[in-house]
Amino acid sequence: MHDINFTHKHELDAHDFLGCCKDCQASLDIIKPHIMAFSERIKKYNRQMLEALDPNDLYRIYQLLDDLAHMEAGARLAGLILDEPDIRRELPIIRSYYSAFFSIHEKHLAEKLFKSDSPWETLQYFPLYSRYEILVRSQIEAIKKTTNSTMAFVGCGPVPITLILMSHLYGIRSIGLDCSKEAVNLAKKVIQVLGLENEIQIINGDDLYLRELSWDVALVAALSEPKGRIFQTLRGILKGRKMHLPVIYRTYTGMQAVLHEPVQPEDIEGFTIVKKILPTGRVNNTIVIAELSE
Repeated sequence: MHDINFTHKHELDAHDFLGCCKDCQASLDIIKPHIMAFSERIKKYNRQMLEALDPNDLYRIYQLLDDLAHMEAGARLAGLILDEPDIRRELPIIRSYYSAFFSIHEKHLAEKLFKSDSPWETLQYFPLYSRYEILVRSQIEAIKKTTNSTMAFVGCGPVPITLILMSHLYGIRSIGLDCSKEAVNLAKKVIQVLGLENEIQIINGDDLYLRELSWDVALVAALSEPKGRIFQTLRGILKGRKMHLPVIYRTYTGMQAVLHEPVQPEDIEGFTIVKKILPTGRVNNTIVIAELSE
């Protein structure tokens, strides 16, 4: 296995970008080597090697990427950085790692919860837990749903923290869907150890399964694919039911788009964006609320 060296040749901080509004090219020249270096580092690891890493080492690699995603760069500078030809060629590799990280890291978390004598306490010590709290709170405040609501979540993953927090903090019932049988099996066990079987249902299925379910708000996970098909499925269901229910999706804007391809306008054809909530602190996702176009 390759040695893991987490030291930076030069740590980035706000002082590196004090003049960026006057000279974005200079800021690009500062940050580009760091993005390229991360890409070169992650190329050394295939999926099997990432899965074999100690969870703490896996998370430390993720932190390097997370720091890049949270550089204080305005929309113009972020666009300049991510459109730079050399960086753009590396984005598929970087984004592939980001998706793999969450898949692997959540499996590790699920196993910890199964072994824990205090699973709720273990979950709250999860390093990204506070980010999910902020994300879920923003969603709930935006859609103003009550305890009588049922949310369908496309792409819930092995540890559906969003659904767990919506139930635990806001009393909202939910249905989580995932295409992966392994993720679904783990998610069901996680829900059981947390005692939320009556509030959260986990189903092995994709967006097409939404036609068989009763729900009054849909949430599309940031990493769920293919976005275009998912939204067209939702559009067909809502038009067929003659209902104007909100559809929430998570995407990536600004420097956070280094992590994953943002949802594109063509993906949400037939929908109108009614609200957009930009991330705060170390949250990665922008929350978008959409409704059927008239």
